[in-house]
Amino acid sequence: MRWTRMAMALLVAAFAEAPAGSVQARSGLSPREAFIRQHRCEVVARLDAIHRRGPIETSRDRFIVVALRDRPMHYVQCIFQPFDTAMLCEASSGAYGPGAPGQPAFQLHPRSQAALHALHFVQADARENFSRTVILGDPPDVGIAAELMLAALYDAYGAEPDSAIAIMAPRGGGAGCGTPTS
Repeated sequence: MRWTRMAMALLVAAFAEAPAGSVQARSGLSPREAFIRQHRCEVVARLDAIHRRGPIETSRDRFIVVALRDRPMHYVQCIFQPFDTAMLCEASSGAYGPGAPGQPAFQLHPRSQAALHALHFVQADARENFSRTVILGDPPDVGIAAELMLAALYDAYGAEPDSAIAIMAPRGGGAGCGTPTS
């Protein structure tokens, strides 16, 4: 997709500014649940900021990229569809990014591909990312997209409970957990 290359360029620039995260393991949580809980609020805040700032009639620049901080090619990106009732999400296949001409940046392990398939991502062409549409509802529940993105990072790209993430969202800046965005 056209926005994939622009998103990757912006994401690489954002890594220098991304704060490191830490996890306080809570009793009763699986490592996956701990990772999602650690980062959910920040991703939701960014998505909510993008939604509130609109305009909801267009998708232009209304996207978010969430990646593992130490592995920037392991990312999931979602873009709001018109009227914010759905998002088109892509999970990195290695097809984009720094690699030899005509070669993927990395090869996704078959277990990682299976994890993405379990999350309903499909890959129509090996030269493209995995993708799926996420229905958010009306009003949109951006938590659905946030949890999907974080689950993909954990299940497919090897995130650990204490893994740091980087978030790039041109229209979602300034958003913080528990901070009003309007």
